[in-house]
This record gives sequence, structure tokens and C-alpha cells, in this order.
Amino acid sequence: GGVMGSISTIGLNDLIEDLSALAALPDSVIDEMLTAQADIIEPAQRRTMQAMWAGPYRTGATAGAVKRTKIRSGKDGRYLSIYPHGTNADGNRNAEVAFINEFGKRNQPARPAIDTANKSKTEEAISAAAKVYNAFVESKNL
Repeated sequence: GGVMGSISTIGLNDLIEDLSALAALPDSVIDEMLTAQADIIEPAQRRTMQAMWAGPYRTGATAGAVKRTKIRSGKDGRYLSIYPHGTNADGNRNAEVAFINEFGKRNQPARPAIDTANKSKTEEAISAAAKVYNAFVESKNL
């Protein structure tokens, strides 16, 4: 998980008020919901980083390195994370470069591209997960 845009919980609690219903969902359905959300959030983060992190030193490497992880199981259920993977040409971790850009440091104001992207696409991501959930429910004639 961590700060770099984990989307495991975006809207799922709002979407499914009854948490026992969420617990009863097969992993395959939860995975499909997470994937539907990642399909929206991942490119949005990339685009927003490119737009908000423009400047003389920008190479686009950090934005280009944004990828989702495999879906994993944790104490709070299944999740995936989306963040810039790998290192850049200077040998700095892309996630670290993103963190500094996102939150700023002395003499460098925060440029919250990840938060901006996530917020701008939350409704769309919830709708995408809802579509998967509703299709599952209908398939069971519940």
C-alpha cells in the first residue's frame, strides 16, 4: 500500500454498505473491481503528473514509470497499488522522486498530481467497480 496511490478502498465501502456482502464476494469479482478502477486511475495519474510536474528538469521518466502492482491479499482484504516503479537515469527511485514532487520539500512547493488525479477520477472509478459488482449480483439473480 503506502502513500503512492493505493486504490484498494476507493469507494468500495460506499458502494457496498453491507460489508458481509463484500466478504461474500469471490476474489475473482473483487479483483475485477480493482482492475476496473486501476484501468481508470493509472492513466489519470500518468497524465496528471505529466501536466503538473512540467519544468526544466522533467524527463517524464517518473510519470512513465507509473504502473499497478499485482493484486495482493492483506489484513484488510485484496488490494493493489499504483506508483512509479524502478529508478531513473540518475539512479533515484521513481517513487521517491514522485513523493518529493507530490509533497514538496524546502524551497519546492508541493505539486499533488497523484492526489489530484485520484480525486478527479474517484466517481468514475466507483462507477466502474459498481458496474462489475452489479453484473455479478445480476448473474446470481440476487
